[in-house]
Amino acid sequence: MKLRALIIDDMPLSRSRVRRYLSDEPDVEIVGECGDAESALNEIERLHPDVLLLDVQMPGTSGLGLIERLPVEKRPAVVFITAFEEFAVQAFAAEAVDYLLKPFDHDRLKQALVKVRAHLKHRQTAIVDGNGPTTYLDRIAVKSVGRIDYVSTAVIDWIETAGNYLSLHCGKDTHLVRETMSQIESQLDPRVFLRIHRSTIVRIEAVQSVEPLFNGDRSVTLRDGTKLTLSRSYRERAKAVLGDV
Repeated sequence: MKLRALIIDDMPLSRSRVRRYLSDEPDVEIVGECGDAESALNEIERLHPDVLLLDVQMPGTSGLGLIERLPVEKRPAVVFITAFEEFAVQAFAAEAVDYLLKPFDHDRLKQALVKVRAHLKHRQTAIVDGNGPTTYLDRIAVKSVGRIDYVSTAVIDWIETAGNYLSLHCGKDTHLVRETMSQIESQLDPRVFLRIHRSTIVRIEAVQSVEPLFNGDRSVTLRDGTKLTLSRSYRERAKAVLGDV
């Protein structure tokens, strides 16, 4: 089956370059082009593409803002195409498959497509096999100078992205680990931990209250007073665990 691609960029010249590169890929079908996030949302719903070639900076809603508005379970694979390297951390926190800096060549795009195919294959395998592992982490290795310490998952209250690391919040202690949010999420027991934002996972029993914010987001208060954001993209998943939030 062909890889169905949707190009989203406000610059016609950039869209033309991506279209030209993709036309040389026999297993890629370009299903459409958009110049802004609002029209892209409609096209994603209508066309169900496998991958988005998505610019970051666009008039109105940004590429990152667009991803936030897509339900997690319905998101295509995302390859960001941008002239701005400073958004890379945010892009990978949003689980982008790759991040291409303009101007990139055909070979660089081919590398991204290899990653996209591997990503989609892994996701499909996880669905067929029952959505991930049947056993979960009970401790996490934390590397420090000259030694490795082990942090029990039983003491973790919440986890957030911190640049290229994750920050494990355990009471008054904080530990940094070199992992991605998607990797750690797949290894944690979903009966115990809940992802509430592209950059945040919480221990379910640590949640004290949930209050409405604007734009469909929610404010989550933990027992220690920490306030976090439940993104509307993760609300459906949270409802099954926390009730009608």
